[in-house]
Amino acid sequence: MKFEDAVRQLCPALLRGVDADLKRLPQGPTELSLTVAGAANCTNTETAVNSVLVLVRTAALIEPHYQPREAGALPELRPDDLAPPVDDIQLALLTKKSRFVGFALALHEPCFRGGGHNLDDLDWTLRFDRNIRPFAGIHRLNEYWRIREQMLGPTRVAADNTSFGHRPEATLDPRLTAVPIVASEVEQSTEIMEVTCMLHPLIAEVAAERYNGGFYYDAVRSALQAVEHRVQNLVGTTEVGERLMGIAFANKPGPPKITVTRSAGGSLESEQNGMHFLFKGAMGAVRNPRMHGPDEKDARDEADEMLVLASFLMRRLDIEDEHRKAASLGP
Repeated sequence: MKFEDAVRQLCPALLRGVDADLKRLPQGPTELSLTVAGAANCTNTETAVNSVLVLVRTAALIEPHYQPREAGALPELRPDDLAPPVDDIQLALLTKKSRFVGFALALHEPCFRGGGHNLDDLDWTLRFDRNIRPFAGIHRLNEYWRIREQMLGPTRVAADNTSFGHRPEATLDPRLTAVPIVASEVEQSTEIMEVTCMLHPLIAEVAAERYNGGFYYDAVRSALQAVEHRVQNLVGTTEVGERLMGIAFANKPGPPKITVTRSAGGSLESEQNGMHFLFKGAMGAVRNPRMHGPDEKDARDEADEMLVLASFLMRRLDIEDEHRKAASLGP
């Protein structure tokens, strides 16, 4: 069977590294990898799958008590965190190789927020946040999968389980829908809250091609660069990043160079300060790591949220354009 014929029978829930629409087949240095579900459907992979469950469960147990080395840093899971007497880890899972295999499968799972590794030393790091807490009590794959599907929502689950050969042409829908995470400690409700918004056209324009190809990391980077370039043009400077946002939105000693506020009266200064920090924080926390840091991958659901943030910032810049247009028309 030809490679492309075999891939058409698979789906994103089983295999990573393949374009959703199969317009570009993997070649050269392209890396393909099994997902946790893909590994579970292979023979002799019980140890690998169980190691993933151990990683997820351990991270969920230590997250509430984790003390980050730097303020604001995400909690991290390292190989040494799996040393006895952590939970009920079997000795087979404590080998260096088995822990690394578990890391490789878990790296792109939605409950983690990326990580890094050194293949030569089989060393690794997984980052996570409080969204991993619902997984604290899992011991079996079906338990993990039930909570995972609640986290992703029915739309994402259905898309990931549609085979590559039967997927519709991928498009970045400018309307993004968010479904809340259901935590295990909260009584589950039958009601699902859906929030839909239209992405700003300038964000959809620069992010669509990358997003459609599954390059969510690049889509987010392009979206924040578009915000940055628009601020540069409005201010008339070549400064970049956080310094640029300080020049554009700081309201002392004089008024901000760009107006992105809607408040008046006593709330104006508060909103000015808040928008200043929103733009500056977006550059520092979202744009900079994707411009200068290691080339990691964003989960699609988190990429959606960051694109919405970029869209909000871009839409606030429309206020400055409206003011300038009104001023050009005169009284």
